[in-house]
Amino acid sequence: MTTSPEEKALLADAYEVNKERRELDPANMTAAIQRGLAEARTSRSSKRRRGKWITVLCAVSLAVASILFASLGDFGQQRLTSSESEVHWGELEPFRELLRRDQESATLTSALNHNYVQRLDQTVTMGKYTFTLDALMADENRVILLYSAKTDTPSGVYSIENTKLMDASTGYVIDNGSINGIRFSDENHILRGRTTFDRSRSKPLPEKLNFEFQLSSVVPDRLDDGKGKGKEKEQEQQGENSQERKYEFSKKMNVVVALDPKFSIPKTEIIPVNQTYKFGEYEVLISDVEISPLVTQVRVDYDPKQKLDYEKESFISDIIQPLEIVTISQKGKQTTLSRNGGRGTGNGMMYSFSSNFLDEPKSIILKMQGKPGKVYGNIEDAAKDQFEIKIK
Repeated sequence: MTTSPEEKALLADAYEVNKERRELDPANMTAAIQRGLAEARTSRSSKRRRGKWITVLCAVSLAVASILFASLGDFGQQRLTSSESEVHWGELEPFRELLRRDQESATLTSALNHNYVQRLDQTVTMGKYTFTLDALMADENRVILLYSAKTDTPSGVYSIENTKLMDASTGYVIDNGSINGIRFSDENHILRGRTTFDRSRSKPLPEKLNFEFQLSSVVPDRLDDGKGKGKEKEQEQQGENSQERKYEFSKKMNVVVALDPKFSIPKTEIIPVNQTYKFGEYEVLISDVEISPLVTQVRVDYDPKQKLDYEKESFISDIIQPLEIVTISQKGKQTTLSRNGGRGTGNGMMYSFSSNFLDEPKSIILKMQGKPGKVYGNIEDAAKDQFEIKIK
């Protein structure tokens, strides 16, 4: 089914409103995670009937408390420690608001503290829309973009749509659509946001990136004199909702940027876990944990001998799933890495979390839902139990 740009904008609007209302409620957050994973499995199952296994990502919002930052610069400069006082973001100061609501807060904090960022301030204009790619971060597995956008309409830019990230030299599509993102508008109606793309580390990082996208804005009311004020008053009284809005979109816009070679230096660390846990008649293997500067991934495999059908596999993934990761630095600072996605692997699931790889944590603890050896009849009972796995 094809979704029109207008429908995408409405869905984005509904998502933002719902997220703002629920983001501080842990119970709702857990339910949202489970619904997202269920959607991933449903999509996977339908594709499997056609002989394919497709990845469907789910993203869940989770706020992270205030964290210390360091000034920006080259990655090769001396690293800053978590004990140092908070410093300014420099030209990226307007993006500080992201940390109050972004599921990638821990990742952004770690990257900025270790100067793992490429500041760009690269602007492109298309008609009445102006877009600036302010900064980016990249590693073997992900690319994160920080951007700002504005237009001359009173309401400003509404959202960024139809995103695509490509190798500028070859045209190869790295990721056809952002896996997750967050945005907010400041008092000057400038839209600022963060968007994230997954990539395969089987291919080297390209020398240049081409970011393609469209911007949308709300069409202002064009009413005849003498009728406009009356209708505006009526809309205020009735509470005009977003479904009555009309949207307009920019033409496709592109920003091409040369990628800083420093992003090719860090390599993904794979920590073997290889621990099997039995829940009733089912067994799951926590295979390994993959860590890079921008993402932490946990691989969960199902025993192929169990010959699970779709319903049983769905039940297992609902009962047994990673919740969060807690790290402790060399100086004793504790950081919680929030789960922000999941995808099928063919024989299990790969769950993704934020990352503080650059902090070189001395301890990594994975918190799992459920309790080994216990039989569960429903998800609600499993959600009451947790157990921990020492990764490092």
